[in-house]
Amino acid sequence: MQLINSFISNNKIFLYLSVFFISLYLKIRNIEFVEYKYDQYFGENVIQNCNIKLLNFSNLEFLFIPSSSGVPQGPFHFSLECISGILGINNYIDFLRIKIVFSQIIIFITIYLLRNYLSELGLFTFLLLILFNPYLIISTRNTSIIYGYEFLLVIFLYLILNVNKTKKNTMVYGVFSFLTLVFYFPTFIFINSFNAVLFFRKYFKNLLDFIIGNLIGAGLSFLAYVPYILSNSQLNLNNGSKSWGLSSYWRITLHAISGDSLNFKINSQSDIDSLLAMYPNYLNLHRINYFLLTFLLILSLIYFRKNYSFKSLDILDCIFFISMTFTGIFYTILDIPLYPHYFFFNIFFAMVFIVKNIHPKFLLLLVSCVFVLNSIVIIQNFHSYIQEFNGAQTSDYGKSYNSCGCCTNEIKLCKGQ
Repeated sequence: MQLINSFISNNKIFLYLSVFFISLYLKIRNIEFVEYKYDQYFGENVIQNCNIKLLNFSNLEFLFIPSSSGVPQGPFHFSLECISGILGINNYIDFLRIKIVFSQIIIFITIYLLRNYLSELGLFTFLLLILFNPYLIISTRNTSIIYGYEFLLVIFLYLILNVNKTKKNTMVYGVFSFLTLVFYFPTFIFINSFNAVLFFRKYFKNLLDFIIGNLIGAGLSFLAYVPYILSNSQLNLNNGSKSWGLSSYWRITLHAISGDSLNFKINSQSDIDSLLAMYPNYLNLHRINYFLLTFLLILSLIYFRKNYSFKSLDILDCIFFISMTFTGIFYTILDIPLYPHYFFFNIFFAMVFIVKNIHPKFLLLLVSCVFVLNSIVIIQNFHSYIQEFNGAQTSDYGKSYNSCGCCTNEIKLCKGQ
């Protein structure tokens, strides 16, 4: 193992750049065939019109759109698109390319933040598992802040790892925790279910500063929603769906961790039949990834139980266990349906837990390499399919931007998907 660690350390720049550009190619390939539905249409609308509407201070409610959780996305849900429009980058595809590159860079920033918690081999393996997760690859090719989850993630990771160093850090973390409501409601649930446990375990050394930060964040969030409130729109936390329960939460989490959630994008029988006609082993490749990541997760839990105890949890292990339990309980209590795009933070911290706790690192690296090679084939097959059929017409993926973009005649039809 020392030999492998030494090899990675001595060739770090080459290995990291190779991983960076190979995964970047998979994310940018056939970018004009990205899915194009409600969120994507609104994202393009923000890019085209944000500078005009903000300068006129009119119709600011256009930044609020419905969501699957029942809570309208906050005004900063499309903040990246808005900034893009103001800077004059108003081409949807150009924006996506820039966003994908920045998302890649931010993942590497998280590597820097985790350097004191993972070995050189652990950091490299973590990169492989995150950058080549099939669902994350396709999700990165999307608009809105949650599909650029890395931006919120790197802020959260930095703040939580440094929360108790100074009173200022604690207060800023408190503000951020509540302000996530303005960005994306599932992120708000993830972070604050975690904070609730830390609060009762008396983790915060400067508790008063954390509470004050929360109050400031609550006030800022309220101000951000004022245009929505003034538009006489109704805030509806429960959209009438029934809770899917904790067992479904765990099941979808496992699908997300393995990248198998990509199958949610092509989920109609007619599209599945067409896909399998082109690539008969496509679903089997997904099953292999699901088995590999489930195996790694179980193995990491066994090694954690063997070497550590729940009384000696560090903050990263704590985030993982809370995300697998209390976050799911929160969703159940709030009676909110579950979708794969709610689980980006879960994927990240599950991968950290796996890499951190599995001690036969050679086995971890070997399984991760098989996962990467398998994922590359999955993504290449996926790209070829959506190019061939201009999307997945009858599935969740829907029609592609190539047939639904702002300059086509089918925009109204595609908006209605």
